[in-house]
Amino acid sequence: MEKTSLNQSTGSAARFACHYCRQKKFRCSKELPKCSACKPWPSPCAYSRDKDRTLSMTKDQPILQPKVSGTAESSISMGGLEQRLQNIEQSILNLTKSVEQVLAAVRVKESTGTVPSALCESATKIPKVAQVTPNVNEEQVPNLFVGPHNSFSFLKETPAHIDAVNKSPATLAHHNAYSELRYLSSSLTTATISPDTAAMKGFHVPPKSVGYQLIGQFLEHAPLGEPFFRSPSDDLLRQIIFDPVNVKQQAWVVYINYMMLAMVSANESGESVESRQFRRNMRLALNDSTIFLEPNLANVQALALLALHGEDYASPNLSWMLVGHARRQAEALGLHASTEQDYESRQRGLCIFWLLFVVDKSCSLAFGRSSFLPMSLYRDVPLPDFDFMLKFQPHNASSFRKSRGSPLISTFGAHLLTSGMEVAKITEYVLDLLTPGKSLAPKERVSRDLEEWYRKTIEVLTETIDAERPWAEETQLREMSLGISSMKFQYLHIVIILHKGDPTCASIRLESAREALSLLPSMVSNWASVYNGVVWHLLYYPFIPFFVVFEHIVHGSSFQATSTVDHDLSLLSTAVSYFSMMRGQLRLLATVCARLKHAAAVFLQLAQVHVSQRANAHTSNANMNGTTDGLLGISPTNLLSYSGHEDVAASLQKAQDDVGTAANLDLGNFLDWLPAEVLPSWSTGRTTGDQHHSACNIAPGSTAAEGEQGPRGRKRTFDATFDWFSWDAYFADADSRQYLH
Repeated sequence: MEKTSLNQSTGSAARFACHYCRQKKFRCSKELPKCSACKPWPSPCAYSRDKDRTLSMTKDQPILQPKVSGTAESSISMGGLEQRLQNIEQSILNLTKSVEQVLAAVRVKESTGTVPSALCESATKIPKVAQVTPNVNEEQVPNLFVGPHNSFSFLKETPAHIDAVNKSPATLAHHNAYSELRYLSSSLTTATISPDTAAMKGFHVPPKSVGYQLIGQFLEHAPLGEPFFRSPSDDLLRQIIFDPVNVKQQAWVVYINYMMLAMVSANESGESVESRQFRRNMRLALNDSTIFLEPNLANVQALALLALHGEDYASPNLSWMLVGHARRQAEALGLHASTEQDYESRQRGLCIFWLLFVVDKSCSLAFGRSSFLPMSLYRDVPLPDFDFMLKFQPHNASSFRKSRGSPLISTFGAHLLTSGMEVAKITEYVLDLLTPGKSLAPKERVSRDLEEWYRKTIEVLTETIDAERPWAEETQLREMSLGISSMKFQYLHIVIILHKGDPTCASIRLESAREALSLLPSMVSNWASVYNGVVWHLLYYPFIPFFVVFEHIVHGSSFQATSTVDHDLSLLSTAVSYFSMMRGQLRLLATVCARLKHAAAVFLQLAQVHVSQRANAHTSNANMNGTTDGLLGISPTNLLSYSGHEDVAASLQKAQDDVGTAANLDLGNFLDWLPAEVLPSWSTGRTTGDQHHSACNIAPGSTAAEGEQGPRGRKRTFDATFDWFSWDAYFADADSRQYLH
């Protein structure tokens, strides 16, 4: 009868709140048969106070209920079950949307460095592996594979270094560090683009006067691509500018527009209308799938340009993907074994092949992936002729000199290219050492060859720049110095990876990281520079030596000199300043540079917190144990430091500590009064072990004199009482013996 009355009320509202809402003090919707709070759950929604009312009504006014068959009753129950499941699914869907909105808001706050304390507390409870994994949808952002031995392995190692720093409730250093590490992991292990070509109706075609100006600007800067990239013919160049949609090989449209975009971006404080037009044409042309699928020299050079010098593809994985397409096409074209009769075409093919070979080794070392161009297959491929590589003189371009005269031929660029190709061969052996299994060459030999290459390279480049200094302009000298700094940084980076995990070479690795960080100010550059190397190297490689020094600060000896710790912190601060300066240079990547600067600043703050905590702990220990640390082995007499009687020495030292201050007594003077037969006959010389023991018990940074004058220990009244009765009894007995004699 109770069930009958409640079913009659379906669709109306109850008079009183249900039992669950009353208990939890919720505001009940009073819906029948279940309120909004109880709908998602299978538990019943009981209106206890309404039951009494409905039951009393049924006694006076019986309700006729038609008899329901078993089949109908089961169908009703099944329908109710399905309805409840639908309600649960809808509630879970709403909850998911709410959580996604909260996460989006948290990410925005994390990017600005302001995170509520409640979120910080909850984030510190998340498992560390989950924190490092990017909070992104795997279907939208693929988490690309990164091998165990690579440049970016710090992503897996840094959480342990963060945990080594004691958590301080007054700072968000730990939470911010995990947040920035999550960002770095997402940047280095994912590859996504957001094409917006749907809103682009067609190619931008400039007016004839503007178009011919663009043609002149391109021809002026075209030598920057020598000896790798060839320029289109005059007719093709005019078609690219004025009729891009009908260009058969759209890779030329990509190449020309991106060259123009790089030149414009180097001199702009923001994205102008002109740069947006170049980017629009480039992206529309890049939609042509033949650029990625058809082996063609124009496709190879367009993909290589985007991967090495492209701002829109400065992400490491995007660069790796583009270079991968270019390398496969280069293999299909046989650029390494060109049968061209034309000398220039054959040498240009070798140049672009070795350019891709160099980047291939760099990507393999960075990501821990196998090489596309293995050394075993291309060991005998000759290097391009040195005379042909003399065309590589980007520092002689008009943008680096004021004089309009014909510049003298410089050999700096050719030497730089040759050195880069040679170190790529050595990098192949480094990769082989990092791969599990038998290595082709021992590590000592690889390390020796690497050092010999570096010595010769720096010597040749330095001699070249000194020889060309008399006639070179300041901007040209600065660009050549940038090339030397980039080569040094590349060498130090390889050394850091080569000696990774070898305790015997830890000092070499640390010093290499310190030197690499000190080079960062000399590597600040923008799109106009050519000797600065790959763009993503400039953005992400500084974190490799950064985290080596950070690890040393966190896990290093607590007895490091203050000057050493301060120097390491200043090197970390140099990385922060570097990203700040790069933000002003790579203006179109200002957001990325700002975020990388924030990441470096967060870990610098964490290192400073750790150093401060360690210094406070040492100060506290010194204040608590100043007497013991300062007086062991520096007693007024030699009695306390003799070997074989440590227990007696400790007892006497304890008495000296406890009594000396209170009674203003020197226990050594009293001990000197005692006759020789009272104490054992001890040796008068200290052993080496005693000296070491004495030295180790003096606080770091303090002298023996400071230890003697240190504060006494806390007085214990009964334990530290001198036995005056034994003293009097002994001398009374001695006087009586003397009298008897």
